[in-house]
Amino acid sequence: MAATIPCALFLSGCDKHVRVATPPAELLTCADEPRAPLIPERDGTAATEVARDVATLGYVLGLRSAYGDCKANLAGVEEWARGVR
Repeated sequence: MAATIPCALFLSGCDKHVRVATPPAELLTCADEPRAPLIPERDGTAATEVARDVATLGYVLGLRSAYGDCKANLAGVEEWARGVR
């Protein structure tokens, strides 16, 4: 018992360096959020309404795409972390 304590103290001083694993760089960046579109002012014409709808739809689809990219990358980091353990 008396010999165990000095050995434990001696061994606890070993290997102070801790390895930190980092996920792959491609999983740490997300697609940029799309810029808000310039939506034409309403003037009561059908053509303007269609242009407004098309601009809004493109923006919403861009937001969904950026969200999907980040969600996929987050899932990739989670899967990578499971493999590291």
